[in-house]
Amino acid sequence: MKDFVSVNGIQICVERRGNGAPLLMIPGLGAGNWLWSKSRHDLSQHFELIMPELRGSGRSDKPDQFYSIALFAADLKSLLDQFDIQKMNVLGASLGGFVAQYFAALWPERVARLVLVSTSLGGQRQIGPDGEILSRLIRPRGKTRRERLEDAYALNFTKEFMERHPEDLARITNSRLQYPQPEYIYYRQLLAGNAYDGAALAEKIAAPTLICAAKDDPLVPPENASSLIEKIPHAQSMIFEGRHMFFFEQCRKFNQAVVEFFKQ
Repeated sequence: MKDFVSVNGIQICVERRGNGAPLLMIPGLGAGNWLWSKSRHDLSQHFELIMPELRGSGRSDKPDQFYSIALFAADLKSLLDQFDIQKMNVLGASLGGFVAQYFAALWPERVARLVLVSTSLGGQRQIGPDGEILSRLIRPRGKTRRERLEDAYALNFTKEFMERHPEDLARITNSRLQYPQPEYIYYRQLLAGNAYDGAALAEKIAAPTLICAAKDDPLVPPENASSLIEKIPHAQSMIFEGRHMFFFEQCRKFNQAVVEFFKQ
């Protein structure tokens, strides 16, 4: 079921699927709910999935204003209040992992268990991409929108996956072209992530936490998982093969790990 919900002066697109304990799934930079295309079927067999698209992404409104991790989290809290969901499991990927950490730290009574995927603490404790990759992220000019998306796939997927599953990449491309993110909004979200420093907040996370990282992630190197474990009191980690969106390539292993963790 898809719906549009008014939160903090904008319309947020949210999908709900499945039955069971609620599971809030928070996507990353510029991503819509296509991000969960390899997980939502399996996870919806066990949980009621709450899948919002953050302000500035997908089918949600894209106002030209100051964005922050705190604002994203406030949007989600308002959404959950309207759905009368008081406690749930939370899964956040990449930028969505920042939002998940912030939410779990500020409203610990509402988070039962937490899964963080391809993310970091942010701030000075973050181990970021190298200079060449960073330049590709912040200077995507001179290419068509389709070319930019295809260039980004090499950072998110292994060469083997791209060669074997062109249909998956085509679906992602079509979804992103259908609901394009303006360049200025991309930078709004990017700056929100760059401004986030979660070292102090992470210590306030009370929920048992599973940190999932990829061995060859060029955007968020796996060393970031160690920093998260140091700060989050009840955390454990699991390292997967693959790159930033390893949960596509390793979907069976990832989905099983998530189900087992949330059902503990």
